[in-house]
Amino acid sequence: MSVLQFVQERQFSFLLNGLSLLLISLMLSLFNLPINLIIVINIIFIFFFLCTILFEFYRTKRYYNNLKEIFEHLHEKTLIADIVQEPTFYSGQIFYNILKSATKVMNDRIFSLKNSQQEYHDYIELWVHEIKTPITALKLILENHRTPEKIHIQTEVSKIEGYVEQALYYARSSTLNQDYKIETFPLDSVVNEAVKSLSLTLIRANAQIDMTQLDLKVTSDSKWIIFILKQLIDNSIKYRSTCLKVSFTAKKIEGGTILYISDNGIGINKSDIGRIFKKGFTGTNGRNYAKSTGMGLYLCNNLCGKLGLSIKVNSQKEKGTEIKIFFPDKLSTFD
Repeated sequence: MSVLQFVQERQFSFLLNGLSLLLISLMLSLFNLPINLIIVINIIFIFFFLCTILFEFYRTKRYYNNLKEIFEHLHEKTLIADIVQEPTFYSGQIFYNILKSATKVMNDRIFSLKNSQQEYHDYIELWVHEIKTPITALKLILENHRTPEKIHIQTEVSKIEGYVEQALYYARSSTLNQDYKIETFPLDSVVNEAVKSLSLTLIRANAQIDMTQLDLKVTSDSKWIIFILKQLIDNSIKYRSTCLKVSFTAKKIEGGTILYISDNGIGINKSDIGRIFKKGFTGTNGRNYAKSTGMGLYLCNNLCGKLGLSIKVNSQKEKGTEIKIFFPDKLSTFD
């Protein structure tokens, strides 16, 4: 709060006090009091009025500046009413009590929402683990009785398993800082695991896999990286052209390592490139070539951000897509 703002806020008070001083001076002059005495009375009046104003300004400014500073440095903004001291002036006390009551209502609602969110999160995790049992049983039955029709059914079951896994990782993405294990591993281990888990779908798509220079080591959470790679491979399969080829290669640069994932698929429209990481965005390809949820790349970008990685996409229509994941040598803090 500046002096000018304080004066503007109380300009009506200044006006009334100025008028009252003028009236007092006129009344004193009617009683034929000496002009010097009237001036002294005016000076005394102005002096005490200014002292009162300055004291009020200093007290108000100090309190609200302190309130503002605490709020700016407070991580949990909703705790402001529990930390700031109650003011000594009455108008501030009214504001403080309203703030405290409003904060309590807001914190109660936040607590209730967090409980509901946690219950939903726990239910999703439980549901995913429960649904995995019949999926695994179906896969075993189909593997023991192979026919062309059942191989097709097995492919669809694998898709179901992929969507179930996507739901699980989406639920866990909000609590990544509680569910991660940072370790150093070679890139070929996570690439091989991702390709192996989608081997049946890749075989049905007649895909060729090319892996080069993947002996470089990176530091991250291998489980989450495998999930990200599976989403990217699944996209290559969905939006493939004839003779699908997916290539994996890595390069060490200053400050980290880049993993390149490229395919010779249908590519991405230039108008869609800037929005492919948005939640639920399917784009032209999603509408024309495959049923898409728009969640795969959103999750990849979200998880990369939380893991301290960066992901970028380069693509040309009808020529293919290249995705780059940068693994820094020093990981940033989780959100």
